[in-house]
Amino acid sequence: MSRRHAILAASVAIVVVGGVIATRARSDPTAEPAVADEVPFDHTIHAGKYGIPCLDCHVYADKSPVAGIPSGRKCMGCHKFIAADKPAIQKLAERVAAGKPLKWLRVFAVPDFIYFSHRMHVRAKVACAECHGDIAAEKRVVQDRDFTMGRCLACHDERHGPRDCLSCHK
Repeated sequence: MSRRHAILAASVAIVVVGGVIATRARSDPTAEPAVADEVPFDHTIHAGKYGIPCLDCHVYADKSPVAGIPSGRKCMGCHKFIAADKPAIQKLAERVAAGKPLKWLRVFAVPDFIYFSHRMHVRAKVACAECHGDIAAEKRVVQDRDFTMGRCLACHDERHGPRDCLSCHK
């Protein structure tokens, strides 16, 4: 291996390991979030008890690279009728009426040098839980598994997905 290739390989390894460490730090369920979610959201009620499919709220997952986070107006589509007397829903309604967007904490992330498309994975019929875990059973969502190259490649091998570098790396 040439010196240039060795330096490049070491740089990639540092970035990948650094991305995994940063991902773990972000997803530590015991860590205090930088900013608390303004309106609490419980997947065990919405996706668990009521079985609301992921795509009902994350409406862009089958149309774009990002899944999207529901707006307060989307939430109020149901909550103007359901649980409207609960303090959290009243806070939600106040924010929506005032035209203020909700501030959700990002839980899942991949390093900036990775291109990931939810659309491609939804079209390939990869279940959300395969990457995100059983979100319907989580009161507070955490990234409990690392998004590593090895894990992604194993899935691509199993499903005959692309293995060329530029499919995932920018």
